[in-house]
Formats: sequence, C-alpha cells, structure tokens
Amino acid sequence: MAIRPAQRTVNNLRIKNRYITFTLLLFSSACGATPINHVLPEFTARYAITKYDIKLAEAVYVLRYTRTGYIISQHTRLSGIAALFRNDKINAYSIIDKVNGQLRLQKFSYQQTGKKKNRDENILLSYNKKNNAEITTITGLSRNTPVAINTTGAVWDILSFQVPLMAEVTATKTRYPYMAVINGKLNQYTFNLTNKKKYDFANKSYQLLEMVRNNHEKTRALHIWLAPKLHNLPVVVENYRGGSLNSRMQLESVQFNNSPPLTANTDSNSDE
Repeated sequence: MAIRPAQRTVNNLRIKNRYITFTLLLFSSACGATPINHVLPEFTARYAITKYDIKLAEAVYVLRYTRTGYIISQHTRLSGIAALFRNDKINAYSIIDKVNGQLRLQKFSYQQTGKKKNRDENILLSYNKKNNAEITTITGLSRNTPVAINTTGAVWDILSFQVPLMAEVTATKTRYPYMAVINGKLNQYTFNLTNKKKYDFANKSYQLLEMVRNNHEKTRALHIWLAPKLHNLPVVVENYRGGSLNSRMQLESVQFNNSPPLTANTDSNSDE
C-alpha cells in the first residue's frame, strides 16, 4: 500500500523527533541535573492554523521525557492553498531540566526557512545562586544579533512556557506570570484566567479554561483555552490584533503516552 503524503509527513516527524530526543538527552545529561518524577505525560498534538476560517498551516507539538526533565518541540508547515505559493517551515525545540528543585529552561532553538528575513534563534541559559538569589544568565544569537542578559528567576521562551502553564493551571487560581526571552529580549507574559466554556472533542465534552495575555502596547492579545481533563493541553489558541481575531490554532488530534489517539469532532462547539 502506498504511503499517503500526510502519513509520510507524520512518519518523517517521528524519525526527526527520535533523533532530536536522542541528541538532547545527551545535552541534558551533560548538564548534571538530577533525575525527576514527571508531572506531565508525553504527548504528540497536531493543530490546524487558520485565518479567516481558511486552513493555512499545520503545527505538530511533541513533549518527550528526558532523565532530568522535558524536551518540547514544534514543527510547523504550510498546507492547503498557502503551500502553493510559499514553503515556510518552522522547527523549534526547548530543553527543560530540574535545577535546584525547580523546572528551568536550559536551551531554546528556533529555525524558520522560507523567509528572506533571518528569524533564527539559539539561546542558552544557566543558573547560579548568589546571596539567596537565583541569577539567570542568557546568551546566544537572535536574528543575527548577540544576546547577553543577566536577570533573576525563571525565564522561558515562546515554546517552553507551555510546560509550566500546563503543570500549574487550576480552576481556582487566576494569575500566572512568566518571564520569557523573545527575539533576544525579556518580555513579561502574564496570563489571567478569564472564562470557562464547554467544548466537544473526540466525542466527549470538556470544560476549557481561557487564559488571556494582553499586550496593551501593541494592542494584541493571546487567548489560550486549556482542557484540565487533557492535562491542561491547549485546545484552542487565538491571536488578536486591534481587538479582532487575527489567527487561530485548533487541536485536531492528540496522543498521550501510549494511549489511543484522540481526534477532533466535526460538530460545532458550544460556549458554557
């Protein structure tokens, strides 16, 4: 039987993820971090990215265990009509280890092809104690510009913050602040629990929690709908600009550990 293009893409991603996992396991072990008990399950989640209700791309997020933490990766490809005109691709990964009893980002890599403007990033982070304060050193290269930042406390990136968010969110806590290094600069990402709704997925009804991050300077907002019964996995991610929906990412399928895959319903969903 011939392998369909979609299945061939999935198979290629699996091979690539195995290679990345093996390589980063070596990196993680070399850091000297201690083994941990993993709170989140491993998963592979596939999302459709739409704009004006037209599917433009597909993103695959993969969370895998290391002995000392997690590796989370993202692979995004254009699809549908968009793929006829451009060949943009995004490959990113983050290594997260437990350091001094807390999960901390160790390395972030982001590569985007098909764009004339260089948007690649390779960032390393290290942590030291000084006068009871945790000193965080960030070095690397972002868009061809050297990065050298010293700050305090945990720092994440645009991909890895999903891990503490999934691990920490509850229906009773309303505020979740995270410091992130984005485009070589520090940004405060504070999410507020603002709403709940029912959502049908894989022939079951789930309650989703809406986490909202507002950027008033750029009149932008990020809305992430998490499903507590799916380990707080993001089910819908919406980007707003100027008060209007700019793009949407919606879960199409997910597999946790070795459980059977869950696939999205075709029916519409209702707000609570």
